[in-house]
Amino acid sequence: AGAPASGIAAAIRTFRAVEHRLEYVDTIRGVAYYNDSKATNVSSAVKAVEALQEPLWIILGGKDKGGSYAPLAEALRNKARAALLIGQAAPLIARALEGLMPVVPCGTLEAAVAFAAENARPGDTVLLAPACASFDQFENYEHRGRVFKQLVARLAGEAGGRE
Repeated sequence: AGAPASGIAAAIRTFRAVEHRLEYVDTIRGVAYYNDSKATNVSSAVKAVEALQEPLWIILGGKDKGGSYAPLAEALRNKARAALLIGQAAPLIARALEGLMPVVPCGTLEAAVAFAAENARPGDTVLLAPACASFDQFENYEHRGRVFKQLVARLAGEAGGRE
């Protein structure tokens, strides 16, 4: 009993990830970009980090929800090339991560994506998994995720297409 192999194969070919939840966006100049704007708390961001391979450039920050960033620091140890920090929570996250990896205060999502594009190497991954609410700079997590995808699309255009 069960589904026929042809049906399973068709489902796999047509499956689309849920938008803003560890969503593959593109690969540009050998660097993969993932949108997990839905990762609005530390535990969700940790799961995203655990799901992807190193080396990782992670974009973190937004409106702090309270709580500890220590579990995120542990998940990123020896895995992240750098943490690119945005929004109101940036100083709090920086304190949790300092000494474990380079921490780059970027301020905005646009600046963080630009920094990652400039510094990431082929084989690296750029992950938006903010571990924070979006309300300091965006309407909601969907808006933040859409802006991230637009920024990546702009990079693809500047790069002359995908690689």
